[in-house]
Amino acid sequence: MTRLRFLAGTVLSGILSFGSITAASAQVVQIPGNTTPVKIEGVSKSASKIENSTIPQKATYSESTISKRRIDNASPGTNAQTLLNQLPSVVATSSGPNGMRTNIQFRAFNDGQFSETFGGVALNDLFNAGVVNAASQRNNTPVTLDDFQQVQIYRGVNNPSVNSYNSLGGTINYVPREATSIANGQAGISYGSFNSLGFHVRLNTGSVDGVRQLLSFHRSISDSWLQNGKDQNNNFYYTFNAPTFGGTGKVYGYFIYDHNLGETPHTVPIALVEQYGRKFNWPLNETYSHNIDTQYMAILGASQNFTPVLSGDIKFFFGADNYMRTSYTNPAFLQGPNMPYGLPNSPATYPFSPTPGITTYDPLALFGSYATGAQYHFYGSYSTQIGVQPQFTADLPYNTIVIGGNLTSGHLHSREYWYGTQPVPQIPGYNNAWNEHDLRTLASVYIQDKISLFDDRLTITPGVKFIHAITKSHDAVGFYYPIPGSVSDVESFTSPTVGASYAFTHNITAYAAYGENIKFPSIGAYYGNIGVTNSAGQPIVQPLSIKPEYVKDYEAGLRYTRGGFTAAVNYYRENFTNTFINSTSLVTGATTTSNGGNSRYDGEELQVIDHAGRIGGLIGDWSTYFNYAHNNTKFLNSFSSVYAGTVQAGQPLADVPQNLLSGGVTWDWHGWMVDGNAQYVGVEYLQQGLAGTPTSLKSPPYFLLNLGIQKTIPVHVGRVNALRIAFNLDNLLNRRYYTADKVYQDYNGNNYQSVLLGAPRAFYLSVTALF
Repeated sequence: MTRLRFLAGTVLSGILSFGSITAASAQVVQIPGNTTPVKIEGVSKSASKIENSTIPQKATYSESTISKRRIDNASPGTNAQTLLNQLPSVVATSSGPNGMRTNIQFRAFNDGQFSETFGGVALNDLFNAGVVNAASQRNNTPVTLDDFQQVQIYRGVNNPSVNSYNSLGGTINYVPREATSIANGQAGISYGSFNSLGFHVRLNTGSVDGVRQLLSFHRSISDSWLQNGKDQNNNFYYTFNAPTFGGTGKVYGYFIYDHNLGETPHTVPIALVEQYGRKFNWPLNETYSHNIDTQYMAILGASQNFTPVLSGDIKFFFGADNYMRTSYTNPAFLQGPNMPYGLPNSPATYPFSPTPGITTYDPLALFGSYATGAQYHFYGSYSTQIGVQPQFTADLPYNTIVIGGNLTSGHLHSREYWYGTQPVPQIPGYNNAWNEHDLRTLASVYIQDKISLFDDRLTITPGVKFIHAITKSHDAVGFYYPIPGSVSDVESFTSPTVGASYAFTHNITAYAAYGENIKFPSIGAYYGNIGVTNSAGQPIVQPLSIKPEYVKDYEAGLRYTRGGFTAAVNYYRENFTNTFINSTSLVTGATTTSNGGNSRYDGEELQVIDHAGRIGGLIGDWSTYFNYAHNNTKFLNSFSSVYAGTVQAGQPLADVPQNLLSGGVTWDWHGWMVDGNAQYVGVEYLQQGLAGTPTSLKSPPYFLLNLGIQKTIPVHVGRVNALRIAFNLDNLLNRRYYTADKVYQDYNGNNYQSVLLGAPRAFYLSVTALF
């Protein structure tokens, strides 16, 4: 066992020192606001084992967790998605501070092909499937690190009691931060690179007549590492829980309010980055996008133990997201002989249909040209969802039966208006590109059994979930819609799953699983069928023809655990039917969805976690982790795309890095904590920017290294018990990497890469008072 730990530590040390290759988010691991008395001078070996991330030994699917300890001590440059980079098969990047334009992939699936939940309630947009940066909502941040205390990661389709809608590649569940029985709190401030300033307050009332409450507020502002990319975010979180019926039940609630105000960092040609430097973003006199996003989420629940065997839980929830963007593009810089590259938000240069019965705005008459009359854009998206989620559990001697379901209904009002001056008037039927109302209801019911046999050595988890969707999209007359119209659809699917694990010894467990699931088409597949032109040149409403994505998931793995050491390895294969392809029209700028045939995702994953404690004669407590993932994706049949031509069978999907490595080492000693972590992201094929299909070009690999140093000092000033001082260095080696990288065509028909650069080397200094 000592040799295994030594080998793991040696491998990790080699990765962390391999700076010549080419940093994600520095994380340190001190326990703030612990619910039990712990000496400030150090963290015990047992506490380290409890608080670090884990891999469930007897799980029937590939599962793991990220601990409260790592969340609470993450670098100020980390957000909820980039925190996940310490897991196998996850790569998440942000193109600006506070999660601006975040992209995330999980087992090669893009955001929207896997689910993210908060307390088991879906965060995925009901209409566009994604969680962050979906439908061009570039600065929506539904959760922050202050809102949750653990992350549960379920790979693959997984059991129906934990997966959610869109769970093709897996489910990421953010466990809400809970109020504790002992009163405590903290207040802190941080400052760092890019003129980044943050402060937070967290108050826990403890138990007052049995009622526990926690309230937190976090504000962060930054100028960004890219010019013209300022952003600020305010996050408010509140939770309570109270016992009922003599302690056999409880009522609880969670509430999140998040408000983000920021400037969009736009992709820019590599040639301009080379010419003007790593800070380059389009000048404001050429183009800009100003974003405001406000989100609310409320969950009110009750749980009850009816008998020693039967218990139940029910959650009622409501959410809303109000996104508004005003953008500008100077007509003098439109793509042409003097400007070979296309600018974001480029205005139309063609008539807007000032004919009776369609839109009445005439930019030519008011502003002298179509481009000048459309140089300002307003885009708004306001969505709401409400639902209920019950679950009942029967804990029997040899099996545990779970029955539950979900009913979620939502409304989306999406609209865009163009004009020649600001503020942009918003008059339907006059200057709207579109004015759309959508309705969607998702419903599911499931039953799952966990069977334990042979003294708990064999675990089997069969389950089945029935999923039902009702969707309707209606567009009024607009620039893109010469006629009004509605498209609706009803879909259903039965999703079977089964997993099994067997413990050969106390230390070695094997498991295998199978599951099927569905992803219903995003709303782009519906509104793209309104106002299309038939063979006679007449606008019509075309019935929905796109089919849902289906996936069959197979996986098998092996786990070894001894003491604080756990190693897990697995192989997975997911067979896709009706792979979605998103294409953007050069004429209208609208994005629509179509089916691109069948594809296959498969790969291998290795995860090692070692809570070594004390090693030999070395002082302090040590813990390490190491992950490797090989993800392979390819189309299984050929098909044609309007903009990119034919995609051949066997061609890899775009934006999928084949090889991912990450690792970290943490050292604790007498209030000191030092944490180093690293991530390597391999090459990936680039996507054609408008067609959503792969090209033959590849993005370069990159290696990121981060360092965090922290000291907790006991003090006795009023209610303050300790001061925690932390210093973080992100991207220690100052490597250049891209958070977005796509291929477009210039004015002369030549391909060029348009990129967003990730953050360069950054430092953050923070001071937190614990009380």
